[in-house]
Amino acid sequence: MVTASCAGPDAHSPAAWEPYLPRRASAARDHVQGTVGITQFSPGTTISAPGTNVVNDGSQTFPMLGGSFQHSMTDGDVRLGLEGGISGSWQSTRTVLALGNGAIVTQRDNEVLLLDGFVGAYATIPLEGGWRVYGGAGPLLQYASVKTLSVDQPAGSERDSVDGVGGGWYARAGVELELGGPVLLGLGVRWVDSYAYLGPDFNDLIVEGIQFGLTLSQSY
Repeated sequence: MVTASCAGPDAHSPAAWEPYLPRRASAARDHVQGTVGITQFSPGTTISAPGTNVVNDGSQTFPMLGGSFQHSMTDGDVRLGLEGGISGSWQSTRTVLALGNGAIVTQRDNEVLLLDGFVGAYATIPLEGGWRVYGGAGPLLQYASVKTLSVDQPAGSERDSVDGVGGGWYARAGVELELGGPVLLGLGVRWVDSYAYLGPDFNDLIVEGIQFGLTLSQSY
């Protein structure tokens, strides 16, 4: 008796059409991401008139909104590519300007707006269960706007304002989980170290801190 058998296709060999099928959200090549959270800044250079001491009554925690685009250029367990985006933080505080003997000269309401645009190298790792982790780092362009109004000024008075631009660096990382379809939800953290030049009458405004945010991503 002669027995013949025919081996079936290798279960581990991908079909010819598989590269053209839609990828899972966590393994997609492109992600558009929105972020909402807070920025926790370290105390930096204070803007003040010469010869005065400054006491900030407000905290160093700013609300933050941002958006980014991530593009993978390789396949495999670790996928490398590029990312870029924008981030904005703002805060309103009251500042007391005092002479050296402690006498109050004036109190000011301050409005601070910080915007940055960033671009850098990016890596993402798709994991089992619809998870992915990612990280990125690179340079950024920093913009800062500071407006002040003395409390004893009449309502509607013009505000003193100063703004400037500078640069710096960022690094960030996060984890996300598929919600179903092309959408992912996650948490992210970003470190920023930059400055903004505010002109010859002021010191550079130092922007250094960590951002924590909730992320929502759309995959493509």
